[in-house]
Amino acid sequence: NNIWIKALLLLLGATAVLGLYAVWVKVLERRKVSELNLRRALPDMLTGLLIGSLFIASVVGVLALMGVYRINSVNINWIGLLLSFAAYSIVAVTEEVLFRGILFRMIDERYGALLAFIISSLTFGVVHLMTVDFWTAIAISAEAGFMLAAAYKFRNNLWVPIGIHWAWNFVLGPVFGVGVSGVSQDACLLIPEISGPYILTGGNNGFEGSVVAVVIGVAVGILLYGKRKRINSNLCLTKRVVLSYVLQIERTAYEKNRLHNYSNTVLLEYIRSKHRIYLIENRSGSESKDQ
Repeated sequence: NNIWIKALLLLLGATAVLGLYAVWVKVLERRKVSELNLRRALPDMLTGLLIGSLFIASVVGVLALMGVYRINSVNINWIGLLLSFAAYSIVAVTEEVLFRGILFRMIDERYGALLAFIISSLTFGVVHLMTVDFWTAIAISAEAGFMLAAAYKFRNNLWVPIGIHWAWNFVLGPVFGVGVSGVSQDACLLIPEISGPYILTGGNNGFEGSVVAVVIGVAVGILLYGKRKRINSNLCLTKRVVLSYVLQIERTAYEKNRLHNYSNTVLLEYIRSKHRIYLIENRSGSESKDQ
C-alpha cells in the first residue's frame, strides 16, 4: 500500500518496455539502439516534457480566453497526482515505442519521411477510435501523430516524443481536469467548467478533439521538423558523401573482380548503426560475416 512503491513500480514498468525494445533492436535488427542513447536521455526527456506542457497550456489558455474553459475549484491530491504521473509514463513509453520507434522509424528508413508521417499518424488516430469518435481520431492523427513523429525526427531519438506524450497526458488530465482521449480523470488538480461548441470543446472526447489543439499541434510539429532540418543539415551532407564513396568503392571493386561473394556487409552495417538509414541493399542477398 506504499504510494512511493506503487509509483516506482509503474516507472519500472515503463523502463521494462524500453528494455524490451532495446532487445528487439539488438536481436532482430542487429544494430546499436541509437534512438535510446542514454547520454541524451535526461536533456531530451526534459525538452519533451517542457514542449508537451507548454503545448497543453497553450491549448487550454486559448480556450480559456474564448470562454470555453473556466476553473471552478482546486482539488489538491498529491497522492493521486503522483500515481497519475507515474502511470502515464507507461502509456507514453509504450505508444512511442510502437508508433514512433517501430512503425514510423522503419517506414522512414525504407521509404522516406513523407510515407512514414502519413501511415504512422493515421494508424495512431485509428487506434484511438476505441475511445473517441471519428473526428477526434482524425484530429489526433494530425495534432499528435504528426507532432510526435516530428519530435522523433527533431533529435532522432525517442526521448523527446516520450517526454511530450507524457507531459501531454498528465497536464491535460490530472492537472487541468480534461478528459484524455475520451477517458475522464478521477484525481484532478483543477476542477473545470467546460462549455461551448463541439468544434472547440471536443465534446466528451476532450480537448484533443478541439480545432484549437489541431492548429497548435500541427504548428508545433512543423516547427520541430523545420528545426530538425537545420540541426541535421551537416549530417545529411555527410550521408551523401559517405554514400558517394561507398558506391565508388563498390564500382571499382566489381570492375576489378575482387568482391566475389563479399558484399561490403561490415561497412553497410556500420553506416546503418551510425545513421540508421539503408543506403545500399546487400547485393548478394546474404549477410557475410567476413571482415
